[in-house]
Amino acid sequence: MHAIVLILFMVVIGAVIGGITNMIAVRMLFHPFKPYYLFGLRLPFTPGLIPKRREEIATKIGQVIEDHLLTETLIKSKLNEPSTRDSINEILFKQVQKLKRDNVSIQYFANKLDINAAEVLSDRATQLAQSKIDAFYNTHQEDKIEDILPDKLITYADDKIANVSDLLFSRARVYLTSDKGVEDINSMLDTFFQEKGKIIGLLQMFMTKEHIAERIRSELIRLTNHPKARQIARQVIDNEYETFKSKTLKELISKEKFDDLGESFIALMIEYIDIDEKTTQPLNQVMPSLIRLVEENITEHLTSIIIDNVSTQISPIMQRINLRGMIEQQINTFDLDYIERLIIEIANKELKLIMLLGFLLGGIIGCLQGVIAIFV
Repeated sequence: MHAIVLILFMVVIGAVIGGITNMIAVRMLFHPFKPYYLFGLRLPFTPGLIPKRREEIATKIGQVIEDHLLTETLIKSKLNEPSTRDSINEILFKQVQKLKRDNVSIQYFANKLDINAAEVLSDRATQLAQSKIDAFYNTHQEDKIEDILPDKLITYADDKIANVSDLLFSRARVYLTSDKGVEDINSMLDTFFQEKGKIIGLLQMFMTKEHIAERIRSELIRLTNHPKARQIARQVIDNEYETFKSKTLKELISKEKFDDLGESFIALMIEYIDIDEKTTQPLNQVMPSLIRLVEENITEHLTSIIIDNVSTQISPIMQRINLRGMIEQQINTFDLDYIERLIIEIANKELKLIMLLGFLLGGIIGCLQGVIAIFV
């Protein structure tokens, strides 16, 4: 009986010693948080292991994460997985659907940046158009008109100019045979008679004003049908047309006049486009074909572009981020209380098992000591 009590006593003592020792060891992982000194000498085991080695732990954790967890190879492989592509494509498709459903306009996005989209677009369009017009004049001011205009336009103008004389004489005949033509000829004769005075009075002794007007009108009509007159008119028109084509842009119009025309054209263009209305209209009304194209085809291409660009930029991005340094810096900013709670939450079960193992091993050692004490 005495032997059993001795063994049990040794078991209890050993278990208590082993358990308390492990509890103290676990406690000393975190505590104390700062070193203590006695007579100018730092006491052993102060601070605790983790507070003392926190910077080294942070460095190692950052190194492990950068070298083995969030590696460039891993990120690239994850980005190129079909599931990732499908997820990105689905997100883009949903965003396009949202744009259509919410009737989002250009001004909606501009409001996020606190800008007036119509004003910005109008200014940018004006500046761009003005710069293009200035560049065009500066580039082509010494060029001939026929070299500046497109060949198709020159050919079209040549065909039209060839028929101008016939059209001119045809319109003249219609005018001369109309009541308006007769009235205008009579009116001009009245003015002519009033200016010439007595000489015209002599003429009117032989012919009446109406007869003179009719003779003039008949001669003019005959002249419109005369081949020689047609040939002369055609030659004059062709000469003027060729002269026009052979002129340089600078000879035809000055820079100031060209700028004035450019400003008028730009103002007309801006007014016709009506940017104010376009920026407030839903995108699916302003650009329905583009929205449909994006919805049907572009989302997959955008997904590939995003993944390809991110994949090629992973290395510089990782270098700029400095993942290891960022993790190290973040861990070093944690309070020691927080680190202790975090580790205990993660390894609570294992730490309890360590303490229980202390009790168990202490009890076993106590039992062996009791047995040895009885037989020695």
